[in-house]
Amino acid sequence: MLLATLLVGCTKGDSPSSTIASDPLVGEFGIAQKGGIAPAFKVEKTDAGYIFSYEHKGSWEKSSQVAQKFPRELFEELMKSKTDESFTGLVDRVIMFAKVKPGFTAGNFKTATGYMIIIMMGGPIEVVKM
Repeated sequence: MLLATLLVGCTKGDSPSSTIASDPLVGEFGIAQKGGIAPAFKVEKTDAGYIFSYEHKGSWEKSSQVAQKFPRELFEELMKSKTDESFTGLVDRVIMFAKVKPGFTAGNFKTATGYMIIIMMGGPIEVVKM
């Protein structure tokens, strides 16, 4: 009985690490290249907010800017397609990063993973959570 109580106590979802682990925006993300997945960026949640780090020549460079919420209305305007309530996203001066329902389509673009970025002066690119 004591063991069962201890195990239940260890699985409570109110610890900070379980909150971060369940945050769909936190993690390392890659882009498909030459039959594999190349690391591209990662997202960390800090006391200040979400921070992007970008892969550059084999090392990670942390952005000095705290990412802002990516408004759903702006996403729908840029993509010329509606999304549902599962949408969540972040934006900084380099990319717009979004988590949408897997299978989301907009024109010729489709994401199987539900993760995507929109690069300034470019189009949407599917990304994979690594």
